[in-house]
Amino acid sequence: MRKRVAGWAFVPVLVIVTISAAAQDRPPSVAESLPSGITALAPSPPAGAPPDAASVARGTVLYETRLGCAPCHGLTGRGGPNNAPDLTRSALAMQPDAGQGLVAFLRVGRPDKGMPPVPATLTEQEAADLSAKLRSLGFAAGPAAAAGRGPGGRGGPPLPAALAGQQLSILVGDPKLGKRFFEGAVGRCSTCHTVKDGENSPAASLAHIATKYPDPKAMQNAMLINRGLNWSPRTNKDVTATITYANGRTVKGYLTSVSDFKVIVRDESGTETELPRKDGEPKVVLTDRLQHHLDLLATYHDDDIHNLTAYLATFK
Repeated sequence: MRKRVAGWAFVPVLVIVTISAAAQDRPPSVAESLPSGITALAPSPPAGAPPDAASVARGTVLYETRLGCAPCHGLTGRGGPNNAPDLTRSALAMQPDAGQGLVAFLRVGRPDKGMPPVPATLTEQEAADLSAKLRSLGFAAGPAAAAGRGPGGRGGPPLPAALAGQQLSILVGDPKLGKRFFEGAVGRCSTCHTVKDGENSPAASLAHIATKYPDPKAMQNAMLINRGLNWSPRTNKDVTATITYANGRTVKGYLTSVSDFKVIVRDESGTETELPRKDGEPKVVLTDRLQHHLDLLATYHDDDIHNLTAYLATFK
């Protein structure tokens, strides 16, 4: 048995890649400083001239297909599962610099937010195209695009003339029906979560969930767990592995990885234990504390999500 300290591993938030050839020669250091503007908000619409349509079209292929940014940040760039950031409000993403600001960011990443340094490369033209795509999303989300558009003026099908330009709420559900779902046999949320202040529960208390997520859209996104592109159990403590030997000995820990040849678990401090496997021995049983949340993704109706959001929004 061999022990070692767990290395960092992160789930990418925005999967875009650095132009710098130096990134091919050495892994980027997470100790490097973040570029300026990483946490700044962009003006709406973005500064500078709108991007070239041909560049945007090429950048769309990068954003939606090759680099896989859309699954996390959405087709409109406004965020998605796991509360991925709204790129249309990011000063870095909206900067009119042909993608050069992205280079500095990608060399460092944002490990504290789940974005590691990315060592792959893009050409300068591809970086400019990706920047054009991101900026086009910012222009689409700006005030000039608000009239006659979807809720909040952020894309979507045209609204009736009587509603054009209004800031519409996504809280369209029925809180009473949301409460029934929360406590009912399908949702079963109340079996793990409490909404009563000061009451203990097996999972996180939701007594002040609407204060934690004052934006109902962000709260709704947090409900919909994403276990898609590049998710790994080593980035969290969701999956527990129980290893059982033929003689009855057991080892338990947070899962890092498992295969036919070995299983690696780690303790609370992050120290890993690597155990060899052969012919299915020792046996490994995985327990995901969020399994019910994942099962609900195939069960939710649109009304369930709207009603549950409306119910949780009452807990300030």
